[in-house]
Amino acid sequence: MIRAIIVDDESDARESLQLIISQFYSSDVEVVASLPSVKEAVKAINSLKPDLVFLDIEMPKENGLQLFEYFGQELEFEVVFITAYQKYALEAFRYAALDYLLKPIDYTQLGESIQRFKHKARNFSKIKIDTFFNNLSNDLEINKKVIFPTKNGYQVVKMSNILYCQAEVNYATIFTNDNSSITIVSTLKNLEEILPSSIFFRSHKSYLVNLNYIKTYDRSRDKIILDNGKEIDIATRRVEQFMQVLTNR
Repeated sequence: MIRAIIVDDESDARESLQLIISQFYSSDVEVVASLPSVKEAVKAINSLKPDLVFLDIEMPKENGLQLFEYFGQELEFEVVFITAYQKYALEAFRYAALDYLLKPIDYTQLGESIQRFKHKARNFSKIKIDTFFNNLSNDLEINKKVIFPTKNGYQVVKMSNILYCQAEVNYATIFTNDNSSITIVSTLKNLEEILPSSIFFRSHKSYLVNLNYIKTYDRSRDKIILDNGKEIDIATRRVEQFMQVLTNR
């Protein structure tokens, strides 16, 4: 059973979320506290030791993100943010590997968050929050950072440093411009959904390439050549789309 705390300054919002949990997920989640402020949430977290905190961001006095100022770098609970933020901020959540629910909360999306919690390792950290703030403060997509889950936790990478991603079955390797690489448990499709299409192009079933590092395209061999000399395969059926993307940049 997942022990959860709800933190939201609006009583109607707290009651609504608690009602959804009791109606659809009572066998998975037990709400041990429902609180209106960060100050009260800190006390409850320290005393009740919840597994999961549903945290509203926009609250008076202290917003939800200030909760983390009261704890160390590695947290003993996971967080699902409750937000009404616009699209640009939701991308910042995604890049930072933070789970969120949009208001008004949909019970199916809540169920997906609960399932993600049940199947992932506990690895919430202030580094994720720092990455989130970095992405909010950077208007340019290329300056944003993304968190990749690794065997031992996760790794933060600046998007502009990624040369290309290469997939093999359910694993993917991210190659960076400092000649290092990160291997993660992920399909290339998952990476394609995370990384912005304005910068990264799926050239082949095995490759996702950063358009900013492309030097030439060899049509005779169907090869994309990067600045460092690396040759990337491009599928014949993707050539037309690739040329359109290059033309429109």
